Amino acid sequence: MLKTAKYAFADSLKKMLETKTLDHITVTDIVQDCGTTRQAFYYHFSDIYSLLEWIYIQKGESLLKNHRDIDTWQQGYRLILDWMQSNRQLVVNTFRSINREYLETFMYNWLFPMLYDVVEQLASGLNVKKENKEFIAHFYTLSLTAISLYWVRTGMKETPETIVWQVEMTMKDNFVRALERYAEHS
Repeated sequence: MLKTAKYAFADSLKKMLETKTLDHITVTDIVQDCGTTRQAFYYHFSDIYSLLEWIYIQKGESLLKNHRDIDTWQQGYRLILDWMQSNRQLVVNTFRSINREYLETFMYNWLFPMLYDVVEQLASGLNVKKENKEFIAHFYTLSLTAISLYWVRTGMKETPETIVWQVEMTMKDNFVRALERYAEHS
């Protein structure tokens, strides 16, 4: 039941974001929509922002759990963009109501572990320091995050498929080249 309550609160917030901005939604609105009490809400979340954070964390984990290697990271990134597009109001309201940094943090936290795992896989057999592998993952995470946020800011006009293809064409073989250069200088 407790897990169900969290999902009910999340569904309610997402539904309300179809017609209201985040700063015009209250805990009272959510609990009334769910037919429960404020105490029930506060048992799970400290405020609406912690509910929003929970939504993003849950979704990121579920989308990327099977897409963290060289052969599947593109599919993981595509799943993120597809989810963002299908939850447009939630994403746009997060971007506009709170600030860009909030959404940027979630994107970074979704993408960095995925890309770091890719870098680790590609670095197998190469003598590359951990901090250099982290830098490569950080560099590409910031790039994908910026591209994704620009896509949100400009109205999500391109398809997720197009963005992923462009990113893949731009990044193809660059992980390996960077790792090889770091290995040469170790």
